[in-house]
Amino acid sequence: MAATARAADRVPNVFLTRLVVALIQAVGLYLLAEAATKPMVWPATVPELFTPLLMVFSLVPLLILLGVGQIARRPLALWVLVAIVIVAGLGYHAEARLPGPVPADGNPHGLSRLIGGHFDLVYLAGGLFIAHILVVDAVLERRWRPAYPRHFDTAWKQGMQAILVAVFVGVFWLILSLGGGLFALLKITFFERLIAHDWFAIPATTLALSCAVHVTDVQPALIRGVRALALTLFSWLLPVLVVIVVGFLGSLPFLSLQPLWHTHFAAGLLLMTAALLIFLINCCYQDGAAERTSVAAKRWAGTVGALVLLPLVALAAWALGLRVGQYGWNVSRVMAAAVTIGLAAYTLGYLIAIIRAPNPLGPAWLRRLEVTNHLTAHLALILLLALLTPVADPARLMVADQMGRLRAGTLPPEKLDLIALRYDGARWGQKAVSDLRAATDSRWSAAQQMTLHTNAATVLSNENRYQTQAILQQPRSPADLIRTLKFYPVGRTLPPGFVDAYLASDHARNGNGCTAADRGPCNAFLITLRPDLPEAIIMQDSDFSGVLYQQDEAGAWQLTGHLDLGSWPGCAAVRDALQKGLITTTPHAWPDIIAGGVRLTIMPPSDHCPGERP
Repeated sequence: MAATARAADRVPNVFLTRLVVALIQAVGLYLLAEAATKPMVWPATVPELFTPLLMVFSLVPLLILLGVGQIARRPLALWVLVAIVIVAGLGYHAEARLPGPVPADGNPHGLSRLIGGHFDLVYLAGGLFIAHILVVDAVLERRWRPAYPRHFDTAWKQGMQAILVAVFVGVFWLILSLGGGLFALLKITFFERLIAHDWFAIPATTLALSCAVHVTDVQPALIRGVRALALTLFSWLLPVLVVIVVGFLGSLPFLSLQPLWHTHFAAGLLLMTAALLIFLINCCYQDGAAERTSVAAKRWAGTVGALVLLPLVALAAWALGLRVGQYGWNVSRVMAAAVTIGLAAYTLGYLIAIIRAPNPLGPAWLRRLEVTNHLTAHLALILLLALLTPVADPARLMVADQMGRLRAGTLPPEKLDLIALRYDGARWGQKAVSDLRAATDSRWSAAQQMTLHTNAATVLSNENRYQTQAILQQPRSPADLIRTLKFYPVGRTLPPGFVDAYLASDHARNGNGCTAADRGPCNAFLITLRPDLPEAIIMQDSDFSGVLYQQDEAGAWQLTGHLDLGSWPGCAAVRDALQKGLITTTPHAWPDIIAGGVRLTIMPPSDHCPGERP
């Protein structure tokens, strides 16, 4: 506490230091932003240098802003140097892992690319937050494991600071945007153009952030008051969640687990529930003081909550194992495995705390969870470091697993997710897909090899993930489309030339309608609009979008309209009538309106199914 007090006595110097750091950060980020604008100049032309610099200037100054009022200059400088080395190294890997050459028609370097490259910047920021708390407390108490009340105070104080600072900066920019809008009402656009410039926006943001950190740091009573209120409110949610979880677990012996597995998101939901339980247990326990845990209902809920962590995490691990056994590893499953390991450590530690406690409901309630919280903080840093380096990079692990399954013959080539490899597998995935363009295997048929080579070439030639997905999901032949169609009235067949015309239409080539393989079965209804016209066809896919095709004078099929389906896909009477061809036509109630050469159609209100109450 003495070190903190001495730092607080130097408030003017601390504030000046924070302002200087904010200005240095602003200059660095501005120069990087300018270098990355077209035409790019050094260091943006060297991605392996640009990305580490960007990450260092984005994250490390925040450590200085927080630490300058907490610990002395020498240990802070040492910690900052270590953080620079770590962040720069991880930034180099974040860039080196990305695939292929950089597109020349855009700016690929920046926060959007880092965040889009899965998780590097966001998760690194979280890891630095945890590490900063551990370093600050260790320095202040001069030991590896400081007193738990110190850990609690530092962690929750800085957590509340981070929330308040983020809100302050957000409101700050909301005010500036409102100011620009107000002046724009008077045709004065200077202010609106001013705040859009990088040379204004970046320094304004860093200075606002610095001021917010300083204000929240020199008024600890404000932070403690907000923290106490938040923890008290959250702690009363623990009994509610425990009752829900106990009810859920209690119903499992009487029900099958199959509905749980069929959701395909059971593991994620169970892990989120376990994490929320741990959070609320700590909201109840706080720093372990007797007055914090005087309510018996909270102690009961905390003890039961710690016990039910075991089945929750076990079920999550089981669900994850089933998915991995079926489909192998992907990026999200590797991340889920890391979260499961961390939560399993909490679960084990909390169980030991209950077992070793003289009285789990007494004054020393769950005292040993303090050790668990400290150790799992270090475990979280180890897991993050592994995930953010080649050691356990989720993209590398996914590619290695999927290619291993392909080589072992447990994964047929047509089931290989080339899109995930190309767009989620970083440079390892791109190389794997590139190798698959000419890959051969005696166990594959000629058709399988040709399809694999064609799909791999298609995936590599497109930068847009969703466009590639639409292309790969299109049927490759009329026979493929016919297999997905149900044609009505029963007994009739598709007219000659219709399937070829449908596949050649812009509607189908853009991946709409029945051309997308994930749409499921499609319906084709042969109808008569007028006695003097040839029969028309309504194509309706499983997403309930409908289009009308008619023959022109030459007999060629053309897309002539889109159907306003309203609520009819859910009406059994409508489906039965269309399937049997029992339809009538009626003229439109209102004429169309032509405005500026554009036809506007007046649509009546949506009808309800027969017998359904509006």
